Amino acid sequence: MTRGQRRWLQPEGAAGHGSDQEFFERRTDLVRVAERAVRSLRGQAVRFFDTADGTARRVSVDVTDGDERLARLDVVDAEAPFGLTVRELQVATCVAGGLANQEIAGALDCARRTVATHLEHIFTKTGVNSRATVATLLAEHDAYAAPLPAKDLVLPAALLALFEERPRRAPRRVKPRPALIGAVYTAAAGAEAVAMRRGDKLAMTELNARGGVAGREVEHVALAATPEGLMDAVAELTARGVDAVVFGNFPLPYARPAIAAAAAAGVPVLHSMTGPALSDDVHADPRGLGSVFQVCSTEAAYVPGLLRTLPHRGRLAILPRESTFDASVPEQIARHAAAAGWELVYADPVPDHTRDFTDVVRQLDRVQADAVSLSTFPEATLSAFLTAAEPLRDRTLVHVAWSPAAPGFTERFRSLSDGLVWSTVIGNVDTPACHAFEQRYRAVYGGEPGLGAAAVHFDMVNVLAHVWSQVSRPWDFAAVRKQLRSVASFGVTGAHQFLGRGQRGLSYPDDTGDPTRGHPHLVYRIEGGTHRRLAPSLLT
Repeated sequence: MTRGQRRWLQPEGAAGHGSDQEFFERRTDLVRVAERAVRSLRGQAVRFFDTADGTARRVSVDVTDGDERLARLDVVDAEAPFGLTVRELQVATCVAGGLANQEIAGALDCARRTVATHLEHIFTKTGVNSRATVATLLAEHDAYAAPLPAKDLVLPAALLALFEERPRRAPRRVKPRPALIGAVYTAAAGAEAVAMRRGDKLAMTELNARGGVAGREVEHVALAATPEGLMDAVAELTARGVDAVVFGNFPLPYARPAIAAAAAAGVPVLHSMTGPALSDDVHADPRGLGSVFQVCSTEAAYVPGLLRTLPHRGRLAILPRESTFDASVPEQIARHAAAAGWELVYADPVPDHTRDFTDVVRQLDRVQADAVSLSTFPEATLSAFLTAAEPLRDRTLVHVAWSPAAPGFTERFRSLSDGLVWSTVIGNVDTPACHAFEQRYRAVYGGEPGLGAAAVHFDMVNVLAHVWSQVSRPWDFAAVRKQLRSVASFGVTGAHQFLGRGQRGLSYPDDTGDPTRGHPHLVYRIEGGTHRRLAPSLLT
């Protein structure tokens, strides 16, 4: 027997003996492992790393498969795999066992930030970038640290049997770790953000009332963030070990790096922001951004959808949002307009928080626009434009993307909203499932859900739940991504299939002629404070 190698033989129902009596007198905990093995295992072998005294030793336990069972326990001095320290191996074991960073900090009696640092070192040394892959590596190399750093880890049953005080003949059922959905919304106190958060929460409450996902509860880790604080919020969510990140609506310059940061952690990301750059980014970098999924089409569909709805032809102006503006937009819109019999006479990006539209309105009057289409703007910006454009609205139709979907929009805008035409590529649809959702939302929250935000986020949670029900673990990110790309689910906003460019959803009829493969492109007109749906009927 080589130096640094000890062996203990443990028969069933009798005293055992070892090759290094002094060592095993000091390490009676390993003797107990052999005693549990001979009682609980049959014809099985288990390996792990002993880290009890701050050094790593490879432990192998092998049990015979006869009537008189014998367990052989071997202890060999060894280095921890992948160049990990003992503490890093313990953190990795907790990760593999399904603990979030906060739970690991409690188990190891250290700060959560310390756990995050250890996890960064683990990723670097192993060459992986997701918690799920760390778990896979530990399973492949039998590299779990023991004594187990925490109770109720989700680890192989044979390994767990070696560290239970009482013998068992069958593996006990370990309560599964909750599935964690991290959501980050804008910190601005707006009706849209409130509706999104409530939609998420309602979906999770209903899922848990039905027993969760495959017996696993779903927990909501919700953060509010300013655009400038968005990256910090994403860092906090990934440090807490969330199994998915859901984004509210943020300005594109802030959303792009934040989404990339979440994707770098391997965690699935779902959002409904419509800036074309977001899905273009995914299309251009499928390896780095392959975990990002956009549940709807892009805002490039808004003007074609409007022109499809209008019965008359004329002169068109567009006011794209500067933060989402793409230089190719005017040319694309001009082609769509010409095909629909319209002439594009004005196209100029507007800064997101513009308050003075005097010059813009003067230009619209000069070109005699018959219709003007605005991108999705903050309500304060939209209000400023509608106020300035009021003299033109007797002869100029004003179209807005998405913003009026927020609950209470007409109450806040009053007469400014009257006659406004607006559209969305994803929102509440006229189905029994959607009507039932609206009724449940009113019953729980005592208010209206609006026509988009709450339903979209309700659906995003249920899309994740549907996919999680098809995989072994929510934190098996590779399996989750595969399911998101391959399965279809149906919610209160329509069909969810990520078949569009850059893993985005499809809009009907912009992207597909099959309404069961996407979300209907909805067009409304506000009359007397009421949203009257126009599509597919013609505007009169």
